Formats: sequence, C-alpha cells, structure tokens
Amino acid sequence: MRLKEKVAIITGGGRGIGRAIASGFAEQGAQVVVASRTWDELQEITDEIHGRDQSALPILCDVTDEVQVKSMIAETIEAYGQVNILVNNAGIGGIRPVWGTPKRSFEAILAVNLIGTFLCTKHVWRPMRDAGGGSIINVSSLGGLQGYSLLSAYCASKFGQIGYTKACAEEGKYDNIRVNAIAPGKVDTALRAQIKEDKSRMLKAEDHIGLCVFLASDESRYVTGQVFPIEWYGPKVRE
Repeated sequence: MRLKEKVAIITGGGRGIGRAIASGFAEQGAQVVVASRTWDELQEITDEIHGRDQSALPILCDVTDEVQVKSMIAETIEAYGQVNILVNNAGIGGIRPVWGTPKRSFEAILAVNLIGTFLCTKHVWRPMRDAGGGSIINVSSLGGLQGYSLLSAYCASKFGQIGYTKACAEEGKYDNIRVNAIAPGKVDTALRAQIKEDKSRMLKAEDHIGLCVFLASDESRYVTGQVFPIEWYGPKVRE
C-alpha cells in the first residue's frame, strides 16, 4: 500500500474528483479525512470506505470560513495525530460573459477556488511540517493554463491557484513540504451535468486517482512546483 500510515485531508471530497481521490487514497492505506459542505454526500463516501474496512472521517467544512478550516485541521490531528497530505479540491464554477458577471459571483468563485486553497494550505502547513513534511496537491484546471470564453472568473481563480502552487513549493523546500497541482480538462461530473456535450470524450473522476496517489506518496519525493495537465486521450477522428 503506497499511502500506508499517512493521513490525508481531501476538501470537496463528497462528490466528483474529490470523492474518487478519497476512495483511491483509502484503498492505498491512507487514513482519509473527507471534507465538504454537504453531510449526505460525506456520509455516503465514508460509509463506502468503512464498508471496505478502511479508515475515513467525515468533517463538514466550508473552505472559505477560516474558523471552520482551523477546526477541520484540529479535528484531524485529534483523530489521527498528524496530517501528511492535503488535497485542495473544493471548487465551484460559473458560465457567464465578462459583461454579465456580477461582482458577488466573481468574488464567490475566487473565495472557494483560490482563498479556500490559501486557507487550507496556511493552516495545515505547521502541523504538516511538524510531522516531518508532506504533500499538498491543488486541483486546478486546464482553465488555469489557458483562457476560455465565458469562464473569466473561473480561469482567474485557477490561474491564481497555479501561481500559488509554485510560490508555496519554493517555501516548502525549507520545510520538506511538496506542493504540486493537477490541471484536469473536461470531467464528467455533476459540475458539468447541465452542459450538452459528448460525455464519451471526457475524463472520469476516477482518472485522477493514479497521479494523485503518486504525488501524495514518497515516490514523488523529488517532485515539487509542477503542474500536470490531464486530458482525455483517445483515437482521433479523421475528418
């Protein structure tokens, strides 16, 4: 088991990519803390993990609320004694033209995707350092590497997340904390359920498990400050 005896926090872990990562980490021996704002989703994934005789702790947490973030980390340490891995996966989006984006909507996307990443990273840093170091994985997006029409707020948050990843990775070199990001393309999750598109040519949530296990494990102990794009790959259709 590649994550045996490690303690991992996964935000936004009740659905989609976060849920898949939580399940995959538990399969690899990690003690998993699954955080989300929705209790029913948390209960469902932790019950699934417990059903395999693996360890999981559900915690309600809004990553934009600093008090809740601090409480989540304190509860993790109380339950498991340490924290070695953080996956900043909580995120929201919105499809709007620039001219039709309300200030409150722009701020809400930045609050979850970027400020949430900052708060969780900030408050996990010292406990992780005190545990001997660890790995932080930020779930960004291809929208953090290139701009997309109607996604200006989302892209701004994800570009910022990648810049934050690279800056934190430099600081982490002094504390044995590695910080990397994955940048998924289109993923067949509830976030895109209302968009009419070819679901057969999209990533599945489970497609992110392998890379995240690698980045969380000691196998990637020399990897930091990197961004890994993940895109659906399949046979091209001849025109």
